[in-house]
Amino acid sequence: MMPADAHHGISLAAVRLADVDLGQEHMLDGAELARADTFRSRGLRERFVAGRIALRLHISALTGDNPASLKADYFCPSCRNRNGKGHGLPRYQLPSKTTIGSLHVSLSRSGTWCLLAASLNEGIAGIGVDIETGSSADFVGFEELAMSANERSQLQRVPVALRNAFQTRLWCRKEAVLKALGTGLATAPSLLDVSGSAPAVPGSPSGSKLWKLEDISPASVGLPEGFAATLAVRQRDEAAPDSGP
Repeated sequence: MMPADAHHGISLAAVRLADVDLGQEHMLDGAELARADTFRSRGLRERFVAGRIALRLHISALTGDNPASLKADYFCPSCRNRNGKGHGLPRYQLPSKTTIGSLHVSLSRSGTWCLLAASLNEGIAGIGVDIETGSSADFVGFEELAMSANERSQLQRVPVALRNAFQTRLWCRKEAVLKALGTGLATAPSLLDVSGSAPAVPGSPSGSKLWKLEDISPASVGLPEGFAATLAVRQRDEAAPDSGP
């Protein structure tokens, strides 16, 4: 686990899903198991379960709480409320904390790896991590689906041999920002511009001062080379009530 102060007060860890002991599935609660049972493929189910076990262990290492004592508290941006159906943004209630939302977590899976993030920083309103491989954005229509006009203009100035890597980096950044924003893909990726040091986010008049966007070296968190990794941090706006989950 990366020290919490290494990345804006957020602890990060990469985990190979095949190394997670699935015999620890008993620590998951009903909402997580209900979500796991929606996967028809055994492999996909096991990847999901491994990720949730790894996330609980990561939270436990940060907070000291028993990983089995955490209560899943999902938030769905489409439902706009908390739910016990196991879908939406992963959140957890801690026995050691009485305030919901005092813990911020994020998880991203790609292939046989996942990247985990957790923080108790009270100045943070949301965090998001994402990992992608080089082929993630290599499909017809990606520019129209996911890129802003400014990003498409920048793409034209990138050498052809490097364009796929440029698109993958943008997609990784957008996924991280959307997780930190709390909406996920309910917000169209093309509405975001993540080509700069801070994202341009619709409805965020305060601009860059509320955001930190960091491209992470795979080696720094234990990921193999060939991955793109991004951390997005949304700071709490003291001038306005937080509209996130």
